[in-house]
Amino acid sequence: MATTARDTVEHVLQRLRIADGPVSGECLSRELSISRMAISKAVSHLREQGYDIVSTPRKGHWLKALTDRPLAREVQPLLKTESLGRVWIHEPSMESTNAVAMTMARENAPHGLVVVTDAQTRGRGRMGRQWLSPPGRGLTFSVVLRPNLPPERIPQLSLVAGVAIKRALTSLLPELAVGLKWPNDIWVGQKKLGGILCEMDAEIDRVHHVVVGVGINVTTRKEEFPEILRDQATSIREELGRSPGRPLLLATLLNALEDTVTQWLASEDLTPLLDEIRHNSPLLGRRISVDQLGKTLRGVAENVAPDGRL
Repeated sequence: MATTARDTVEHVLQRLRIADGPVSGECLSRELSISRMAISKAVSHLREQGYDIVSTPRKGHWLKALTDRPLAREVQPLLKTESLGRVWIHEPSMESTNAVAMTMARENAPHGLVVVTDAQTRGRGRMGRQWLSPPGRGLTFSVVLRPNLPPERIPQLSLVAGVAIKRALTSLLPELAVGLKWPNDIWVGQKKLGGILCEMDAEIDRVHHVVVGVGINVTTRKEEFPEILRDQATSIREELGRSPGRPLLLATLLNALEDTVTQWLASEDLTPLLDEIRHNSPLLGRRISVDQLGKTLRGVAENVAPDGRL
């Protein structure tokens, strides 16, 4: 079977990953039975994808650092899931991961499909708000789910995903005090770290598919947020001075999401997750206002009900 250019790139990458130092083009050519020109093209392609490869005459190619991009080859080996993330779409840029995932779902994409990008050009939040995604600074992805549920349970999924994100971030960064602001925001202190957008295609009595979109600010600097948001938004790096690699973060999020969704599906409502939702809510006990159907409701946030209502 002929070796494709993609195969060559993967073979070169795997060989460089296990090496303790530089590997000559001649050695790679001999081991992989391909030309040195093909090796050079593969190395150039890997550099374009963000891999730090140093090439030195008479010594060869040395992989000094992996890419921080959420590529399937970096994330999938870290997954413990049965279905989430086993089918993968990654593009350097797209208008909206949710829009792409919804289109793919209508075309019979499987449960667990992940759509991820390095930058969104028309990212959306709840109620049509814009979600800003500076290139390479955040983690923006969507997951296709096909739950066997009545449509009225789907609004709970934003809180389910919130619990999953809280669990994942706490496991990686226990010093990060993550809050779950009802119904779909991830907070640290009084600032927004991320958000969740769930969209579904359903009939009166059945759900065809749901897309869960997640955006997390990972390395965004304060000055990169629009001026109007600088006191309202934050990132992992702004809070801690460091951040996990995006591939590890995405794998941890997907592992937690599958576990948390499975826990929720085994129940009739949010009861198994309510303690975590309530304990991590920055709203409970505070006076708040809620815009709903053109009206503003004011009062004290007392609790979250098992069906997800505030």
